[in-house]
Amino acid sequence: LAQVCICLSSNFNCSPGLLLPPSSMAPPIEDLQVGSPMSSSPSSNPSKRQRKCLEFRGAKGGLRPELDGVYRPMQDFYTGACIYRNGRTNVILSWRSQMWCATPNPNSTEIFAYIGASASSPDAVPPPCQVQGCWTVVGKAQGGADPFEQEEPAIECIFRGQTLVVSGRCGHNERLNGVYAELFEDYAGYPAYVDKQKHLFIYRRSGSLCWVISNRLGPSIRSGHGIVFAELASDAAEPHLVKGPWVVSGWGQKAPEEDPNITIFPRAADGGTDAPPPMALSVTSRLRLELIGEYSLVEGRSMNDFGLYRRPKQENQSERFIFWDGECWCIAGEPGLSRRECDVVCQKRQVIGRNHPDDAVWPSVEVLRASKGNIDAQLLGMLRGRTSAMAKQFS
Repeated sequence: LAQVCICLSSNFNCSPGLLLPPSSMAPPIEDLQVGSPMSSSPSSNPSKRQRKCLEFRGAKGGLRPELDGVYRPMQDFYTGACIYRNGRTNVILSWRSQMWCATPNPNSTEIFAYIGASASSPDAVPPPCQVQGCWTVVGKAQGGADPFEQEEPAIECIFRGQTLVVSGRCGHNERLNGVYAELFEDYAGYPAYVDKQKHLFIYRRSGSLCWVISNRLGPSIRSGHGIVFAELASDAAEPHLVKGPWVVSGWGQKAPEEDPNITIFPRAADGGTDAPPPMALSVTSRLRLELIGEYSLVEGRSMNDFGLYRRPKQENQSERFIFWDGECWCIAGEPGLSRRECDVVCQKRQVIGRNHPDDAVWPSVEVLRASKGNIDAQLLGMLRGRTSAMAKQFS
């Protein structure tokens, strides 16, 4: 017999068993706008932080491989919390009776997986990516046997935020160059980002049309404890969409200065840590014109287990290489030169995940992924401060 769990109230923390009746608060499935983007208006979005995308990992090879994938928020809510839909398998993630459940559709009684959590009100429901504990997966019934449950520690639900790369600054305050990951919680109604390795933040000031790169998220509580490295007045909704040069703050005897070389752009989706290296790279710069051009992956050659890139000798341009020295990516006239002998060396960082030259943070140059001899047009369009001559070179 199918096991049925009857909850006397929405606050009753009951065991999910294998099947759940549809909640009386759940709208009919035909009333749900499945796949529609969630509105950002306060009336239809009581929990703005729930608008973030999530990703399930680790279910492949288990009882429910269909759980893996990216989940995007839907427009309507189930018992006051956000509903997420897997764009690949259409699995629904919804809040039911003090737990997050993965189901075939919003008002299905069949459960694929669940994890328990507590919430005193709909506004206090923790997002799935912040719930502590292990997901329990419900296996498929076979041969007339009842379904069975099994904890799968390999399954994780993570926040899938955007990653931004800040590069191009050379001189005082060049430590603002970095890799910034989006925070789950917005700041002052706009996305905020952090470079965890350097403890730096990008955020938009509360009540102000200004984006800031600082060592604090928000203003300093006490005078002298917050450092703003750069700022830019703009009404753009995200920092990589701003236009105009960043103003680098003064430091010591250095006066504040505009720097048109600072750029912020989204890092391309990596496709996993084992994603193949790009076949070609485009180097751009306003300061190091002798380094710009296209660098191609040299077949059959590598340096320290990573690919070697070469820009052939041309008129008014000598041969150049991009190589990995074991800790940093370098651009030099010969592969294997010491860092002191190199033209440019990327920022030394702890390598987490994919490691290609276009993932690195470079001072005074930008190293971008190219395709069929052309720099990615969409990415080029996001880069602020480019002259028409530079744009034509890569069009």
